[in-house]
Amino acid sequence: MTYGGGLWRTWFDRDLTLAGKIIINADGKLQSRYWHAGKPLMKVPSLAIHLDRSEEFKPNKEIHLKPILATGIISQLFQEDIQPSENDHYNISNKHFSSLVNMMAKDVGCEPNQIVDFELTCCDSQKSCLVGLHDEFVSSPRLDNLASSFCSLDAIIRHQKQDLKEHHNNAEIDLIMLFDHEEIGSTSA
Repeated sequence: MTYGGGLWRTWFDRDLTLAGKIIINADGKLQSRYWHAGKPLMKVPSLAIHLDRSEEFKPNKEIHLKPILATGIISQLFQEDIQPSENDHYNISNKHFSSLVNMMAKDVGCEPNQIVDFELTCCDSQKSCLVGLHDEFVSSPRLDNLASSFCSLDAIIRHQKQDLKEHHNNAEIDLIMLFDHEEIGSTSA
């Protein structure tokens, strides 16, 4: 499911990964664990340019934005490595690739049959970095909100450390407001 007016072209032919929350049954108690695959797992392939000469890029968001995670042939070739769990009380094996469930279980330190459910998000796997001849530019997604929030918080912390007499003489009020409403559907706006 997509949100808002995304820049969909940027999601094509990019290495993507998965991250999110996994719910496991640990001795009869539900626990949540955060998981990040740590490597590229998927791609949303684009059509070769000689097959699509249209000038306007308008992908069907329901059909064309589905990332490729695996092929069915791998299940047939490596059957012994990805057998469904024997005690699959939560029906995870029938709903998801056993390879993915096994990977998550290994990474969070549990057995595949302990996974009750999970909620994962597709995200860019390219790490943030400095670019430019003198490393003067930051190349990273989602800098708009994160960078401005960090800089504002850092500035107010530094300002609070000033001498209190100097602080009160200027009749200043230290205040920042950070809202998390854009990404959750603007219900707090």
